[in-house]
Amino acid sequence: MTENKGCITVALIGNPNSGKSTIFNSLTGSNQHVGNYPGVTVEKKEGYKKYNDCNINFIDLPGTYSLSAYSDDEAIARDFLLLKEKPDITLNVINVVSLERNLYLFTQITELDTPIIIALNMIDILESQGKIVDKKTMSDKLGVPVFPTVASKGIGISDILDSIVFLFEEKRKKNQLRAQIDYGDVIKDEKDKLKKLILKNSKLSKFPINWISIELLDKNPFALGLISKTDNESEILRQIKKSTDHIKEHFGAKAETEIANRRYGFAKSIEKNVIEKTGKGKIDITEIIDDFAINRYLGIPIFALVMYIIFKFTFTFSGPAVNLVGLFFDWVGVVAKSLIPYGPVQSLIVDGIISGVGGVLGFFPLILFMFFAIAFFEESGYMARASFVMDKTMHRFGVHGKSFLPLMLSTTGCAVPGILATRTLDSKRDRLITMFIVSFMICGAKLPVFALIIGAFFAIKYQVIIMFFMYVLSLIIALSVAKLLSVTILKGEPSYLVMELPPYHLPTIKGLFLKMWERGWLYVRKVGPIVVFISVLIWVMFSYPKYPVNEKLDKVQQSVLQIKHSLAGRVGKIVEPLFKPIGMDGNRAIALIVGVMAKEMIVSSLATIYAIEDGAEKTCSLKEKIAVDKDWSPLIGIVFLVFCMIYLPCVVAVSVFFKETGSSYKWLALLVIGNTVFAWIFSFIVFQLGTLLEIGLH
Repeated sequence: MTENKGCITVALIGNPNSGKSTIFNSLTGSNQHVGNYPGVTVEKKEGYKKYNDCNINFIDLPGTYSLSAYSDDEAIARDFLLLKEKPDITLNVINVVSLERNLYLFTQITELDTPIIIALNMIDILESQGKIVDKKTMSDKLGVPVFPTVASKGIGISDILDSIVFLFEEKRKKNQLRAQIDYGDVIKDEKDKLKKLILKNSKLSKFPINWISIELLDKNPFALGLISKTDNESEILRQIKKSTDHIKEHFGAKAETEIANRRYGFAKSIEKNVIEKTGKGKIDITEIIDDFAINRYLGIPIFALVMYIIFKFTFTFSGPAVNLVGLFFDWVGVVAKSLIPYGPVQSLIVDGIISGVGGVLGFFPLILFMFFAIAFFEESGYMARASFVMDKTMHRFGVHGKSFLPLMLSTTGCAVPGILATRTLDSKRDRLITMFIVSFMICGAKLPVFALIIGAFFAIKYQVIIMFFMYVLSLIIALSVAKLLSVTILKGEPSYLVMELPPYHLPTIKGLFLKMWERGWLYVRKVGPIVVFISVLIWVMFSYPKYPVNEKLDKVQQSVLQIKHSLAGRVGKIVEPLFKPIGMDGNRAIALIVGVMAKEMIVSSLATIYAIEDGAEKTCSLKEKIAVDKDWSPLIGIVFLVFCMIYLPCVVAVSVFFKETGSSYKWLALLVIGNTVFAWIFSFIVFQLGTLLEIGLH
């Protein structure tokens, strides 16, 4: 054993939808840590495994098709493999059903010095298509260990772990004699000329010589950046120019094109040599489902049905858990009141912190159920179809088909990753339009607000329908604004969507729970500190300055006057005339204003207001209090949700939007002023039409 045994870093890399994350979950179980890479919000997943006296640290790199690094995801994968965090072993997860395309990434990884293991995933799906893979031939031709796996069932995982330990112990004795891509004599000769110049440069010699020489011929911007300001920069640049000109003259095509052709040729030859047909193919379930799922007529109705199922599952099964959490916070409030003497401290703890935090986290089970349902359709392979189905519709509204992915990201979590996901769009115009419309989606932060108001005014049997309607409305508003922008200040034609449709498969329960918990925990980490801070701030704003005590008034009357006399009450009185035409009083206006800090705080604000109004005498839940409040009605509830849906996103999303638009004050002003004015106008129309309808019905 080597003295370093017990400290192995393994990087998992593969194409999107290759099953990489499922293999990562099988390798690490619950021993995972999720965070973000420094400087970006791309998710960073690390996991640990104790195996044969070794502590193995697994890094699940973002899914990528290549190391050319045209996006943040690709750049992170490339930097991890090449720079400071260079791993001991690279585990390349390959979807064997799409072997040729997946092997393109291998052709780039093989240029690096790190030992490689290949996990041939989804081998069961390949066999169901009447095909088998000759893993020994493939291993011999590639010069790396190859292990067939079925990630969803944990098949092949122990083989991978054994190989990791073996490779780590053997790597210092001999180098892995893996395959090298045959680029032909012409390109090889030009590579050799560059190698001689690179070896003279101390700054470049630390990088894999095969990788940097071919990437310079491929005019990779990252590789070209490495030679900037080095000792022999001008000499290398001259040689690159000579070499690429010679390659173009010889092949009649650019060096980049010829290099890509050679890589794909290598991948294709491997596929032809290792994939065999057995003639025992089963019915292809993916093709059968896709006949309906991506049908030009049925695709959108099926997508609508899927979203309805997600909301139905969420509202139906989360109810008992939401009630249980609500009872827990009620109990905590009662215990706190019994232990803390009546006065400002008790009010701060009970009315401010417990009511505020409980109001938001009381809906945490609902959010978890939503994450679970969405994870099921993501892992099964359907959500990729949803993007494909929506592509044509998105084009009709003047935006790229890829724009649907940021919208879905916002719906499944937060507007911030939705805005950042627009980096995958090539056109600046498409990016800007998508960043504007992302804020209209019902994100995880808005979900508690919608659940609270819908639960207060609509019977259980109608709640899912109302929530589904609000989701559809948010999508209609987003696409309508996209169309408006595309024919006015952001004219132009969107490009077309090209994407992979992975085969369908049943997700594992373990994988679904892990994904649900990862997203849920990130949500708690995001809202936890700010909820406590703003809950205290809201309590202070509604509790001071103090209204003089009047012994003729009971606690409730005294509390109502206190709210009107407080700083928040006075601010609410000032802005109330602006909100009156849309049915809002000062208290609801304050809740919406506080919601700019974080949408979850709308619930916290309402919880604090009602807790103080009760005079610290909690009699029923927040939902029940809103339902019986004469200042509320089903119409005002709908208007409140419409305004919440459209107006400003939270300050974090606004700041990210500002940064992603190149710190443009013009676009920032359009977002801040445009969304607010639009929210007021749309809410005004809904309120006035609703009022006329109510009068007509009576």
